[in-house]
Amino acid sequence: MALSFSQRVLMSKRPVVLFHTWTVTRELLTRAIAEKRSMDLDVCVDDSGNPYLGHSKEYHDKTYQPLFNSMPMWEAIGLIARSAIPVIVDCKHFEAWPVVEEVVVRLGPERCLVHSFVSDLKFDAGRLQGEPDFVTEWSPVQRLRLLKAKFPSITTTASAKWLPADLLISDRYDALLDRIANLLKENQVDTVCLNVPDSTFSDESLRRFLREGIISHLGVDYADVTQLSEVYIGETDRLELTSRGDLF
Repeated sequence: MALSFSQRVLMSKRPVVLFHTWTVTRELLTRAIAEKRSMDLDVCVDDSGNPYLGHSKEYHDKTYQPLFNSMPMWEAIGLIARSAIPVIVDCKHFEAWPVVEEVVVRLGPERCLVHSFVSDLKFDAGRLQGEPDFVTEWSPVQRLRLLKAKFPSITTTASAKWLPADLLISDRYDALLDRIANLLKENQVDTVCLNVPDSTFSDESLRRFLREGIISHLGVDYADVTQLSEVYIGETDRLELTSRGDLF
């Protein structure tokens, strides 16, 4: 069986940085493929079940953000399928899972990192007053476990939301961190987005999850990662800062 993306990262013993974007244009995707970078696909469905790249109608209704002008989804998949770049496949609607599975089949599971906000990791401590909750983006952690059972060489990624901002720098949360790590391990989740301030990550906090074979995601655009020597998956909004595919 082919090694998953997360297995290859762990074996390399060095961090990688992947691309994060909400808008996939032909120009951007063509560049990412030519430079052997990576791509981030937000997979969603409309009210009729038709798939597209972007966030849910609920997201735009609640934030008043304009729709993202991404290229047609299956055209993007076709271009990526002829390359070898790793891809974050982000399920943005709980009804989009059949589409996500089709994307994985077309691209090959070993280079896909399938991500979802996990309802088991939904908290209130870090939620701002009046901050909207996008109900359609949540799925239970079991959904990732089922995906892993179907595609053993896939990398699954669970996201938390509204954890305490000082989660990684206060001893008060040891039990909570253990509970999160155990939940992820029990459901064979490979990587985790805690969505706490990136500046709070340390080698100690990375090792806490690495001991269970779980890699942490963190944003590198506004954090000093020069002090980190453990493995992590970085995310950046700048394509030129991402790792090249031949590193994997």
